[in-house]
Formats: sequence, structure tokens, C-alpha cells
Amino acid sequence: MPVEAVGNPPPEADQLRSALEKQLPDIIASFNQVLREQYGLSGISVGGFTVVPEGAVPSTVICDQESCSIE
Repeated sequence: MPVEAVGNPPPEADQLRSALEKQLPDIIASFNQVLREQYGLSGISVGGFTVVPEGAVPSTVICDQESCSIE
């Protein structure tokens, strides 16, 4: 599953993107496990997510049925 960069990512973003792509199946499986075990949500699966720098504190996260955006 490809990891897409948006905006103006720093040079180290390529290395991070490569690492995420390799680990993405395990990361998504872990999210799904947390949904089931900690939140009691079954019958659904994580379809994607957005990675943002720690310093980029979002003011608002808006989600619809297809995606989420941070404003």
C-alpha cells in the first residue's frame, strides 16, 4: 500500500515514507485490533490514515465516509 506525501515534505520524508510502507500492513492490523479489543468495534477495518508532524497540532479534524482532513 503506497504512502502519499502532501504539501512540502522535508527531505527525510522519503525515508519515513519507505519505512511506513513496509510496516503499514502491521500498523493497520494493530489499529484494527485496538478497535476490537479496546473499543468493542467489530465488523469494520481501518482503511487509511494521515501522518502529520508532531508540531503540526491540528485545530480541527473533519471526517466523512471516504477520508479525513486536518484544518
